[in-house]
Amino acid sequence: MPSMNAQSLALRKKAKQQRSREKIELILQTTLDMLSEGQVDRINTNEIARRAGVSVGSLYNFFPNKQSILYELFRRWLENALTGLDELDTRYDGSEPIRDYIDDMFEQMAISYDANSAGHWQLRRSMNSSKELSELEEAHVNQILARFIRIQEKFGRQLPHNPQRLAYLQNLISVSCLNIVALTTDEQERKTVMHWCKNLLYLVFDVERLEQ
Repeated sequence: MPSMNAQSLALRKKAKQQRSREKIELILQTTLDMLSEGQVDRINTNEIARRAGVSVGSLYNFFPNKQSILYELFRRWLENALTGLDELDTRYDGSEPIRDYIDDMFEQMAISYDANSAGHWQLRRSMNSSKELSELEEAHVNQILARFIRIQEKFGRQLPHNPQRLAYLQNLISVSCLNIVALTTDEQERKTVMHWCKNLLYLVFDVERLEQ
C-alpha cells in the first residue's frame, strides 16, 4: 500500500463547484498533453499554469507541487485500468475462447486515449521520481497480477507452481505491447502492430500452448 507520505501528494481540496472541477481537469489534461511532447523533467508548475491559462496561485490551490499533479494523473490511469479489467471480467464466464477475451482486453486498453496515450507512457517513466509514485505503481502491479491469475483460473488454465511469475511475464508483455501501440501513429502500421501484439498475448495468456 502507498505510504502515509502519499497524502502530501493528494489534492489539497476537493472541488465542490463545477468551475473548480473544470479547472482541475484542465490542469491535468494540460500536463498530460505536455508529457506527450517531451520529458517530465522539463515540465514545471509555472509552465503548466501558463499553458492551461490559469494563475500559478490557482494551480497551487489544488496541487501543492508538480509531483502531486503526476500522482493524480497516475492514480486515475491505474484506477481506470483496473475498472476496465473488472468490467470486462463480468462479460465472460470462462466458457468462451480465451482469444476472445484477449482481443477485447487489448483493444479496450490500446485504442482509448484515456488509457493509452504517449503522455501516459512519459508519465509512467516518471514513477521512480519519488517514493510515493513508486509505491503507487508497485501497489497497482500487484493488483494487475491478481487479476491476471484470476483470468487463468476463469478460463480453466492449469496454473504453474508459481503463478505470480507467469502473471508478471504477462504484465510485462502487455505493458510493452500497449507502449508500442501508443507510440505508433501511422494507422496502417498501427493495425500491423496490434496484430503482432495480439498474437504475443494469445501465446502468453494461453498457458497450455505456452508449455507445449
